[in-house]
Amino acid sequence: MLPIDDCKLLISCCNHKGALYLVQFKHQEYEIKKVLNVGCTGITKYGSSFVVLSNSHGIFILDENLKVIKNKAFCTELDLHGIAIDNDKAYIIETKTNSIGVYNLENNLERIDEIRFSSENDDVCHVNDLYIVNDKLYVSMFSNPPRKNLLSFTSYFPNKTIPKGVILEYSLQERKVVKICYDKLLQPHSVLHYDDKMYYCVSGDFLVKRNVEDIFKCLGYTRGLAVRNQTMFIGQSESRQIPVLLKKHTNILLDCGIYVHDISTKLSSFIHIPSEEIYGILVV
Repeated sequence: MLPIDDCKLLISCCNHKGALYLVQFKHQEYEIKKVLNVGCTGITKYGSSFVVLSNSHGIFILDENLKVIKNKAFCTELDLHGIAIDNDKAYIIETKTNSIGVYNLENNLERIDEIRFSSENDDVCHVNDLYIVNDKLYVSMFSNPPRKNLLSFTSYFPNKTIPKGVILEYSLQERKVVKICYDKLLQPHSVLHYDDKMYYCVSGDFLVKRNVEDIFKCLGYTRGLAVRNQTMFIGQSESRQIPVLLKKHTNILLDCGIYVHDISTKLSSFIHIPSEEIYGILVV
């Protein structure tokens, strides 16, 4: 395995065989432990606790020992994706309605506000992830402007049309989209800031980018991203996102897991995770 400093990761896996895992690296070895046996999407830290989303079970709050101390069911039709926290407010992406719901973490997770990117109550943007820096939200979505049939078979062939995916900047103070940071992206996910640079997955192209630079490419659907020092952790799914017909004609057989990638040396190791789809990665 690639040399790595001792650390811990929380890894959320969604849909079939979904779960939340703890991966602990110690003395150049690692151990994988299942924390929750339900499909999970967005994960983030909240003080000494952790907040985890699940489409089947709503929102979990875990203590520093990863024990569930609170669970509140949400509408299963919302299609919960990413989460970010600022000033005791949880910003939760509700992909089905092209929205970010704002929830008060100190008042029984009451929904107190929302940010909408389309008036449609059907998924036409596929808003999926977000990151907060100061009063700015950085949001990834599959299409801007909104578009019907985003997840159709033809959307997997970027040469047919120009990809419409974007990462945009939204001002919480002005309550409006300030600018499009990056566009013409094929199914972007997992946006974050590190060392004053933006990192994100262009999942449909199997890429990770730092600003405009391609810094990692693999053979599978990239989703789930974290950076610690010069080490980058990248999720790869087995992937329902690659059509069966495409798999048949290219003999693609992908493993679910995470890449441990040294940004400086560009060397990588791969760790299998016993699920099918990685959603999020969080350094504990």
